[in-house]
Amino acid sequence: QAATTLKDMGLAVFIACTGLAAGPQAWPLLKEYGALLPVAGIAMVLVPATISLIVGTKLLKIEKPLLIGAIAGQQCSTPAITSITQVAQSSVPLLGYTITYTLSNFLLPLTGPILVGVLGA
Repeated sequence: QAATTLKDMGLAVFIACTGLAAGPQAWPLLKEYGALLPVAGIAMVLVPATISLIVGTKLLKIEKPLLIGAIAGQQCSTPAITSITQVAQSSVPLLGYTITYTLSNFLLPLTGPILVGVLGA
């Protein structure tokens, strides 16, 4: 119980510090781009997850616990997989999480500079 409380508190402090550090740079961007910036951020998270959910359930017929774990790995979200395994009361979602998490940690940093180079931004 104490270890979980400390872990959760550490995560909350990390998120708070990150938000406080990013705040001064975020405000001018919000003034410049308005609601487009947060909407784009939400879309960048929800669109790939929704497409993965639809393709995984309808086309690939992947079992839901594996698929939800894979989507958490695709998003590189350790807190999500922790919550998923607690709600599922099973470690099955971890089977889907491990491979996609590894691939995402490799491909996401690699594709960013490639896209910038190709798009000329």
